[in-house]
This record gives sequence, structure tokens and C-alpha cells, in this order.
Amino acid sequence: MLPSSLLITKRWRDTIKPVYAHLDRKNLEVAKLLIQTYNDHVGRRKGELNETVGTMEEMGYDYRYVRGLSALLDRRCQLETQTGVDPVRARRELFKIAHRAGLPITVHDRNVIIHQVASQLQVTAEELEESMYGDLEDELVLEEFRPVEPEPLVKQYNLSLTQTLLFCCTELTFTTFGNWQRIFRQIKWLGLIYTVWKKDGGYQVKVDGPASLFKLNRRYGTSLAKLLPLIIESWEWSVKAKILPRKDDRRLLNLELDSRKHGGYMESLDKPKHMKVYDSRVEQDFASRFKALDTGWTLTREPEPLPVGRKVMIPDFKMCKGGLTVYLEIVGFWTPRYLEEKVKKLKLLGDVDMIVAADRNLACQRLDYIGKKLNVIYYQRKIPLKPILAHLKARQECLVKKQTGRLHTEFLSLEKPVVEAWELAEKLGVLEDAVKEVLKEKEVYGYTCLGDMLIKETKLTEIREKLEDRLDQGDLSLSEASRIIENAGGKRSTSILDALDYRIEWHGIDVQSAKIYRKNEN
Repeated sequence: MLPSSLLITKRWRDTIKPVYAHLDRKNLEVAKLLIQTYNDHVGRRKGELNETVGTMEEMGYDYRYVRGLSALLDRRCQLETQTGVDPVRARRELFKIAHRAGLPITVHDRNVIIHQVASQLQVTAEELEESMYGDLEDELVLEEFRPVEPEPLVKQYNLSLTQTLLFCCTELTFTTFGNWQRIFRQIKWLGLIYTVWKKDGGYQVKVDGPASLFKLNRRYGTSLAKLLPLIIESWEWSVKAKILPRKDDRRLLNLELDSRKHGGYMESLDKPKHMKVYDSRVEQDFASRFKALDTGWTLTREPEPLPVGRKVMIPDFKMCKGGLTVYLEIVGFWTPRYLEEKVKKLKLLGDVDMIVAADRNLACQRLDYIGKKLNVIYYQRKIPLKPILAHLKARQECLVKKQTGRLHTEFLSLEKPVVEAWELAEKLGVLEDAVKEVLKEKEVYGYTCLGDMLIKETKLTEIREKLEDRLDQGDLSLSEASRIIENAGGKRSTSILDALDYRIEWHGIDVQSAKIYRKNEN
């Protein structure tokens, strides 16, 4: 964020937008020159650095842009005092002696006091004078500077510019894909009020502060601005805000931003390098054991939020497969108030398939009465996989049965000469198991079913002719037959060979030594 005096905006009727610095050659050159200037002044006084930066404003660059970049670079500096005496102590002793001896009105009187204090502090008079105001900003020494590339710096400037405009925000509405857990933690930590609702298959969140419910107030603008870096971390987002430009202004202006138009302009330099993936060892242990089973279910940590009234609930995990979604909420460490709020949210969930894994040491009766609505299991140290897998299997079997009945009544239109069950399942939007069940009983016109693969009869005829031509020339090995089938567009050579009435005669385990014969041949 930047000082309000450095804010650059553009207004049009009832809209307002920050004037972003484009990532062009001129702006990047200014950023590069400033970064180099800070690097060159390591070990020198901050006052000297400020003077050098000030000269850049006289070179034709917008002073607000130069000062904005400088303000961001200042935060990457480590300034220290390099004096013989602590400045606060030096001033205290000097003023103490001056108070006793009387205000010095001549240079001689002043020098007497300075020499007296210098002797007392065991430093020279020159060192004492240098130490008197050594803690003022201009006198501090640039001890260390963390450099940054020009482009990320300009993007951070644009982000800070937007945050500065949000100082005047009374209401913020946004939508984003992902990063919900961190966003809502920040909202709660900032003490903001929010409302969530579904829109266009996603979620919209409206955030404001308590006072803004009753009157226009700028008090919560800073808190709302702190949400922006978390929002723009997502790959797709949009923001709408109500802006009150001046304290005496009662006209609200609209600010609208989205990732498609403005995402390329902004980036935070303060992204966390190491994000905590799991909140507990229980969660981490469950995730590692579940993924190791390779069940076909996709496990997602902290998925999209689930609206619960005007609030949200973000389950710990989401398990998905072929259109099925099952959530898992882990109730581990708790307090009575936490458990009460958790149960209240769980009761308000609509048609959501939720498994609640609760620590056995909890007051179990608090969760038992929602067991009819949600699947509650108890654990001790580790979450048992067996009941979770049983629930997933039951849901999958139920859906497979439903989809199988539907597929029996549908006409399957295929174009590719070879289609596997998983491809057909993706095309039809059903589970692969449902397709496999249907293929066992239902014939597809013009195709032959080979297990969980359909191959066009004309393609089989083409492959047979190629194999026959090769057999007429002499012995045919399995490896060569496989190449012929694959070059013709076939898959799973052994299944096709069996369907075409060929047999494989093995001589050991070497594929090269295996020979292909017609089944009616000895």
C-alpha cells in the first residue's frame, strides 16, 4: 500500500479506476534505475539516497510513480545507526547537563557541555555530535538491500495502487477460483462481515465492516485492501467495490477489476515461500494413505466453499470421481464453542454428501444426532479408511446402476475406429464402470466389443488382411504382429489376435520367439 498522496486514478461518470503503470520500456527503465540506485547506496546514509532519488523526479518522470516505487523499495531496506553512542542516550545526557548548567547561548558554552558529556561517555566530542541525531531517517545507514527485478516491482506498484484506492472502500464484492481457506481466515482475522451466495456456477462474496451497515465509513478500507493480494493469487478472479473518494463526498463510485483485463498488471512481492499444506498430522496421514490406494477418486485439499446460510464452510477434503462428489470434514482439536458452531453448520448443509470424521475423545452425543443426515465416523489417532472406502463404493455402485439403466436406452454414436471404455465414459459424462457394464450386454452397431474396448468391424477386417498377407510370406512373430496391428490403428494386440482367430505359441518368455498361427492350423 502507498500513501494516499501518491494515488493516481481516472474517473468516468460513476466509475473510478487506478491508473496502472504499463509494463513498457520507459516504466521498466525507471524501476531498473531505482533498483540500481538503492544497490549503489548500500553502506551510505539514507539522506544521500533520498537526494539521488529526488533528482529522478527532475528527469521528466511522474513524481508520484517515482515516489511510489521508492516507497516499495524502502520496505526492502535494512537501516541501522552507525554511531559511537546510542543517539537517545547522547541527547538525554546533553539535555540533562544543559538543564543544570543553563541554556548555552554562546559557542563556547555549547562546546563546554559537549566536551563534558563526551568525557563522561568516553567518546570524542566529534563522535558525540555525530551521534546526537544519528537515529533520524536521513542519518541512518543503508545496511542491507534486498533487490528485485523491475517487472515484479512495477506489478507490486500497481497492486499497491489498487490497495490504496481501496482505503476509500465501503463495500467489496469478489469471486475467485481457489485459495478460499486463506481468504476466509483473513476475513475472520480482520473482523469483517461477509455474505456468500451462488452465482453462475461459482460463489460471490460480499465483505464489509459493521459500521458500513449504518453509515458511509472509511474505517474498514484498510482491512478490505488487505484481502486483495490473496484474491489475485487465484488464476481467475473478479472484484467490485464501492469507493468513497473524499470524506466530504457522499457519492459512491464503482470500481470493477477482473483477472482477464487486469491480472497481468498486478503481482505481490510478498508471496509466502512455504505454504502450510495440512493443518494437522491427522490430515496429512489420511491424504497420503488415501492417495497410495489409487482408488480412482481425486482427492482435493480445502476445496471450494459450501454456503451455509449467509456463511460458508470449507471442508477439509473433497473426493471426486465421474461426477460424484463426497466431502470429508475432520473434527479434531476442539473447544465447546468451536464444536457448537461446527455442528450448527453441519446441520444447515443441504443435499451435500459429507463424511464427518470426529476424534473419539469428543463428546460424541453432540454429533450423533446429525448422523442420520451425515455419515459420522470416529477415529483415534488415525482416520480409518475402511468406512470411507465403503461409503465411496456404495455411492459409486448406486450411480453405476443408475447410469447403466440410462445407457441401455441411449443410442451410442461412435466415430473413432477404436474406442476404449474410459474414452466413451468421458464423452458421455458417466463412470467407466457403467460403460463396462453396458458393453457386456449391449451391442454397438458396426463395432465388436473386446473386453472394455470397441473396435470397428471394418478395422478388424483391415487388420486381418494385413496379417494374412504377412503369414502367407512365412513365420510371423508376436512382436511383428503387434507392430502391424498398431500401425493399422489397433490397440491391445493380443485381444485383437484372439478375436480374429489367431493363436500365440510361446517358446519361453521372449516375445521375439513367440509365433502367430491360425487357430485351425496345427
